[in-house]
Amino acid sequence: MKLFSSSKSRLTAVGVLLAIVLTLALNSIVANTFRSSRIDLTAGHLYSLSEGTRTLLGKLDEPIHMRLFMSGSLRDAAPQLAAYAARVRSMLDTYATLSKGKITLEVIDPEPYSDEEDQAVGFGINRIALQGADDSIFFGLAATNSTDGKAQIPVFTPDREAFLEYDLTRLVAELGQPAKPVVTLIDGLGLAGNPQLRQPPAQIMTMLKETYDVETVTGDVDKLPDHTRVVMVVQPQQLSDRTLYTLDQWVMSGGATLVFVDPFAETQLGRGPGQLPDDNASDLDKLFKAWGIGFDVKTAVADPQNAIRTARAVAVRQIEVANYPWFAVRGDGFDHGDAITSQLQAVVLTTPGSFTATGKDVTLQPLMVASTSAGYLPAGEAADPYGDPRTLLPKIAKASTQPILAARVDGKLVSAFPAGKPEGSGNGDKPIGESVGKPNLIVVADADMLSDRNWIQRQNVLGQAVAQAFANNGDFVLNAVEQMVGGVALADLRSRTVSWRPFTRINALEQSAEQKFLAKQQELTQRVQDTETKIKSIAAEQKVKQGEVIASDTSATVEKFRAELLAARAELRDVQYNLRRDVEQLKAWIMVITVGIVPLVVAIFALVFALRRPRRPIPTRKSS
Repeated sequence: MKLFSSSKSRLTAVGVLLAIVLTLALNSIVANTFRSSRIDLTAGHLYSLSEGTRTLLGKLDEPIHMRLFMSGSLRDAAPQLAAYAARVRSMLDTYATLSKGKITLEVIDPEPYSDEEDQAVGFGINRIALQGADDSIFFGLAATNSTDGKAQIPVFTPDREAFLEYDLTRLVAELGQPAKPVVTLIDGLGLAGNPQLRQPPAQIMTMLKETYDVETVTGDVDKLPDHTRVVMVVQPQQLSDRTLYTLDQWVMSGGATLVFVDPFAETQLGRGPGQLPDDNASDLDKLFKAWGIGFDVKTAVADPQNAIRTARAVAVRQIEVANYPWFAVRGDGFDHGDAITSQLQAVVLTTPGSFTATGKDVTLQPLMVASTSAGYLPAGEAADPYGDPRTLLPKIAKASTQPILAARVDGKLVSAFPAGKPEGSGNGDKPIGESVGKPNLIVVADADMLSDRNWIQRQNVLGQAVAQAFANNGDFVLNAVEQMVGGVALADLRSRTVSWRPFTRINALEQSAEQKFLAKQQELTQRVQDTETKIKSIAAEQKVKQGEVIASDTSATVEKFRAELLAARAELRDVQYNLRRDVEQLKAWIMVITVGIVPLVVAIFALVFALRRPRRPIPTRKSS
């Protein structure tokens, strides 16, 4: 009986031991075999990768080694980053697994004064100084490929958590391609400049060429340059069917395309010195109609709420007025959920158009929209460089919805060439009737936004002209190309801040007074015309001839007109005086606050510190 009991105890112990070994082995097998497998039940699908990222990872040719520098004390020093750190680590593991061995991940804890810390600094990973932490914390990523290519995310910041997959995929795409991507340009604006006119290339061209191989194509385009990743079409005019067919088929195949059209491009260069363009409007009418995109080339958008003030010659005087068709997109005008526009602050557009979706299977995802006070004007009147822009205000037709200025095109696109290749086309590919997969197409309703005048100013620094951005036009273009091509330049290496900070309250006061002044001016003009008509009518009835004395009632009418004229002018002077008084008072208060308050606060702190400082007793000499 005891023997049986002893044997049973041994079997139980062995069974328990085997169960423990089996559990540990099973956990180890599952952890290694299904490391990247998971069921994502989070509301925002934080741990799921898009199909585009999965496709990119599955087609990598270039090996990439990732180093995640993450201090072991990160979770203790910053508990609020614990969940984010776990998500970063989990997502990187998924990238490595889906790459089929092309991506290797190394997690490094850079302890203070260690070789790993020096390595992190050498790769450009930023230190994080946290309150309460004795040492600096590291939380960044450095990656290299086999051709000495390097890229990094200096620090994973919480404000970029929504774009974590975007940042990681961009880094992988940059290192996974052996050569610079090619951006093919169809340029109708003159971005390359004109040596005959001593017109230098636009700044946006210089910036694009720093990152990409930009190839400009002209004439009949039957084939795009090899290795083209993005086609950029700017101010397209009179393109042949052969070129349109090539563009159409590129878009149908899912090729990345960025289109800039304009109802009136003020900055378009002429064909030769002293020559003006034959036509300042551009459109892709044949393609847009087939693709289900509406663009009225005869209508421009005006936005009184965000209008820019420009100098105009009015009544032989140079004055500064609000130019309603020239405005800045700001704040809620951007789609902050899109990586292209998420961190932009201002984009300046001049006489832009707008888009609508006309196809039943086509939708527009707005990237930029005008304000709720925006409306429409005839493009010719909106672009008049000599008129008084204030007269346009009553002519603005209020828009029922916010005009779409730039958008992604989504849905099923139909080819503009259902019958196949046009006559003479040298394109040897088989025609594609409908878009394959999701289109990669962005349309922008203003070409002038690419010109230097819309977003940079040049200053002379030590004898050299330095370009300084006052708006984010260049960032918008680089972000769009970067995202469409898969990414080369890191967003962290470009500043998202701008130097332009308009005084919105002052602008509102000036515009309000201008509208009141304009209304009074129009009233005066109408009274003048009515009085002149009445005088002519009286003179015709009495048949007053040259040299004769004007009748007394006519003289009374003239005197009445003069009195009304003097009274109206006095009212206009009062309006102007009140305008300048309110604006100057506001400017004075701003100057007092910005210039006087800070020194005053510092002086008060210094005085309080001095009064609270204990005074030492004056030493006295002891009597001997």
